[in-house]
Order: sequence, then structure tokens, then C-alpha cells
Amino acid sequence: MTTSSRESRIRVLVGYANYTDRLSYYDDWLDAFATSPHFDAVPFDIVPAEARERLPALLGEVDAVVLLHSTNGDTTDYLEPHAATLAGRKVPLLTFVGNEVSLPGSPIAEKRHLFSLFRPDIVATQLLPEAGQYLFGDVAGRVVAIPHALNPAAYRPLRAAQDRPIDVGARAVRYLAHLGDDDRNRILDWFRTQGPGRGLAIDISDGRFDRTGWADFLNRSKATVATEAGTWFLERDDATVNAIRDYILSRSGSAFVIRNDSALRTLGHKLPGWARDLARKVLRHGPLRHEALVNEAVDPAEIHARFFAGRERPAINGKCISSRHFDAAGTRTCQIMFPGRFNDILVADEHYLALEPDFSNIDDVLRRFADPDQRGAIVDRLHALVLDRHTYANRMETVARCLVDG
Repeated sequence: MTTSSRESRIRVLVGYANYTDRLSYYDDWLDAFATSPHFDAVPFDIVPAEARERLPALLGEVDAVVLLHSTNGDTTDYLEPHAATLAGRKVPLLTFVGNEVSLPGSPIAEKRHLFSLFRPDIVATQLLPEAGQYLFGDVAGRVVAIPHALNPAAYRPLRAAQDRPIDVGARAVRYLAHLGDDDRNRILDWFRTQGPGRGLAIDISDGRFDRTGWADFLNRSKATVATEAGTWFLERDDATVNAIRDYILSRSGSAFVIRNDSALRTLGHKLPGWARDLARKVLRHGPLRHEALVNEAVDPAEIHARFFAGRERPAINGKCISSRHFDAAGTRTCQIMFPGRFNDILVADEHYLALEPDFSNIDDVLRRFADPDQRGAIVDRLHALVLDRHTYANRMETVARCLVDG
């Protein structure tokens, strides 16, 4: 690197893919590099056609390259045209990884293959270190664990708990049966169906907000419900997900199904929100359908029985803390969740109300939630912890050390 000392600002090319405003952590990471005193950030959108021609010159002007989650999270299509140029770089490259789980149309194998082409010096995993090493250790110089964090400028408490009209609110896409993990769906379903009968004001759906809307929603909610993100089952070759895809598509009848990894996917990314909603309605039924909508109609119990029944949960898994946990911490929104490691950051019943997966302690959890003092103590402890050790400013210090130390 050309920087002369650890205190020097690192001129870093920050690669990102600008195709959605509904994943707020994409914005948070980009903002973190732009505002960090450790970096002289050069934001670089890899999506436009002209980006391929601009990249070689930019690589000659920076000390390092960072690729954000958006460059490979939903698809590697935007990053693939740049692989050869990145392989010829003369500076260190750190890449984050989005969606470190096998998904239809966003497989782990594609990310591994792409990384093997340009050999990142560092892969920054959201997962526990051993899980990240399992997935990417053989296609990178080294793997470091750098989970998400809090953006205190965007997620801060603007309403006192007593002024929040929603008792339990959540916005979360349902987990597909392909993951073999229905914890998130079960906890969301319980509160959506049983919460009103317990006298709770519930607002839970799979709709999505932009960053401002999500922060406002959390500030209107006394609590949110969630689980660790990810899945118990990690596969470098996506074998199980691919088998499930083939099984589901073989049963789609006479309908022509547009696969999640179709070239049309990038076209869908460019549609405005109203057009995407219209396309979903058109492709949900009829002779032309989309794989994502076909998957939503699958019976999860059938998929579990055929592909996951009897499989033990492996010691190395893909469960992790997510950006949503830090967002809620920032707004002082209490979290009700099944117990988990949460990257060894959150402690059950110290930083969140721990609900047993069989709901056997639900009465006690709701009693503690209804007590303003107990609920307040939990959100205060988590808020203090996150502000002290888990902001994006903290993460920038970690990234800077990684790039300087090599």
C-alpha cells in the first residue's frame, strides 16, 4: 500500500451495486466509508455499462479496494464483468459477502467461483469465523468476521416507549422452505395470529421500507420480533437447494417458469416499486410464472420431510446477527427472539427477551414485556453496548486495520 503510516487516510475504491433502496444496510455501509476519518473513499457503482471502462484507471489511483455486500448479495451478475480487471490489481482487495446462504438464484457456488477468479486478499464474513472460513477460506487470502453494525445517525430513539402505538411490529420477508429453517416464520406467525388475542397491537407483514421508513416504523414500535439470520445448513456447492429447485420446478405443470437466475432478473431490479408489484401479480398465476412466486406456494412441511427430516444441525452453521438487530437497538425497540449466539454479541434476557422455540415461556415473556421497567432495562443495556462497541465507526476501524496489516 502507498500509505506511509497507520494514521494515514487510506484512499479506497468502494465498490457497490446501486439497484435497490429497500435494503438499508447497503446505504449504511456506503455512508460509513464516505464519512470515516480512516478513509478517503471513492464510491464506485459497478452496475452502469460504462463502469467497466472506468475501473482500470481508478485502480491506479487508490491504495485499496473494498467491495460491499451489494456487489454479490442477490446476484453476481453486476460484479462478473469486472473480475478480470480486479484480478490484475496491484492493491489489496477486501470483499464483504451478502446472503451467505444458498438461495434459489443466488448460490454460494457462484460467489466462490467469482472470488476464485480475482482472489480477494480478505473476505469479510457476516458469519461466525469458522463458518466464513468453511465457505471462503480456500478462495481468499484470509477470512475475517465483520458483522453488521449500528448507524446511529439513521437509527436513534425519537419516541418514548409509552408514545409508540404499536406493541409488536416487524417487516420481514418469509424464509423459503429451501433453507430448512422456519424459525423466523414461526415466530412471526405466532405474534401475527395470537398477539391480538393477547391484547397486543400488532403490525407484521413482509412489506419493505427504505431506510427512513424503517427507522420511523421502529420508532412507532415498542418491540419487534426476530431470530438469528441465516440457516443451520451451509453448503459450498448448493446441492440441497439445487435439488429442491429441480423438484419444485418439475411439479410446476404446464406453466413456463422464469427462473430466479434468469437474465431477466437484472431487468427486474431496474423496475420502479409499483412496476415490480404489478409484475408479481401478473406472474403469480397463469401460463407464465416466476420461480420466486412458485416457491412461495410450496408446502414447507413437504419440503422439510423430503429434504431435511432426520438431518442433524451441523456444528458449523450459517446463523448470525443481522443489521435489523442493530437497527432496533439504536431506536431502543425491545427485541423478542429465540435464543441464539448472535455472533456472541447479544446475551439472552440481558439484551433481548428470550422466547423458547416451543413458546413454552410465552406468558413470562409477555409479562416482562408489559413491565416498562424490565423492558426498559433490556433496551438500555443493548443500546449502551451497541453505541460503545458496535457502530459502523467501530467497523471502519476494523477494516482499516485489516487493509493496513494485510
